[in-house]
Amino acid sequence: MRHYLRSLTGTRPTLIHLVGCGGTGSHLATRLVQLNTTLLALGHPGLHVVMYDPDLVSAANVGRQMFYEPDIGLPKVSVLVTRINQCTGFDWEGHPVAYPVSYSSSPKLVITAVDTARSRVMIGRALRRTYHHPYWMDCGNMQRQGQVVFGSTGKTQQPTTPGVKTINRLPTVLDLYPELAEGEDDDQGPSCSLAEAIEQQDLFINPLVAIEAAEMLWKALRYGYLEYSAAYISLEPRSTTVLAIDPKAWRRFGYGVRKPRKKTPEKKKAA
Repeated sequence: MRHYLRSLTGTRPTLIHLVGCGGTGSHLATRLVQLNTTLLALGHPGLHVVMYDPDLVSAANVGRQMFYEPDIGLPKVSVLVTRINQCTGFDWEGHPVAYPVSYSSSPKLVITAVDTARSRVMIGRALRRTYHHPYWMDCGNMQRQGQVVFGSTGKTQQPTTPGVKTINRLPTVLDLYPELAEGEDDDQGPSCSLAEAIEQQDLFINPLVAIEAAEMLWKALRYGYLEYSAAYISLEPRSTTVLAIDPKAWRRFGYGVRKPRKKTPEKKKAA
């Protein structure tokens, strides 16, 4: 089964908002550079990426994230965007602020690589209320496991392709994991050193999650469709699996399962 992503293809660069430029986000920004360079070489109009992150580079970020000692104390977004634009000639944008959940621009895709469930819930709920219904790719990880979920915040008309079954909406990370709304205080806090940061997230889990996200986006932009909507990465035991675009597979998460209606108590008849 497939989902075609017509809104990500066209004659103008695809506008992407990257929210979070830390562990996964800084690695993903680099992969998006590779992706854009390749797409432009193939005649695709390419990508225009706008990054958001209010954090500054700390000593604990050097080594695990895409930053170096001279970057310490500078805004992560400014460091990444300046480096990318100077090396490539792109005109990507960066804003050293928290992602504004109400914005005037209309991205085709929002990628979240944030640290807390609270941020995911706030952004996800805001995206559902937008009139243009962008796609939403969420990247998350624990110490040795990670996942990428590519969802849609609204239905998308699908083409009629002989012999190919399509589906017009992909579940978001909040659809598959509604319990995230109950874990809004999961922030582990900033690490004081690289050694402490490694205890929270293993060294290469973030770049592996970024690669899976870039691979999924590459398929969507290069071929115009996806055949799986989520990828799961584990360092221990070492494995990578995908979640097929299949309502039967999604039902294992409870998505699409009709919940029984609660019975309303009968009113007592007056004596």
